[in-house]
Amino acid sequence: MTMERLSEMQKIPIMELQREELSNAGEIVIDSSKSLNQRVQTFLKETKNPFAQNVGDYILQIGYAKDVKETLDERMVQLVRKQTAII
Repeated sequence: MTMERLSEMQKIPIMELQREELSNAGEIVIDSSKSLNQRVQTFLKETKNPFAQNVGDYILQIGYAKDVKETLDERMVQLVRKQTAII
């Protein structure tokens, strides 16, 4: 997969994604004992579009932010705090 193709897939608006052209997230298997590079390569091979997958009845579109210092875990904690503050 070329960088140009990845860039094109990243720019597809969610309303233009076709469910039949996407992988099912639950079927993607990545061996966590492999190196980071090998895991990324496996992910790219197993997904039809690394920026969108079928998750149950929904299409999940994924975005990546550059230069973010927080980890995913830290961002999840922030989300939970916001959710509990709303309730």
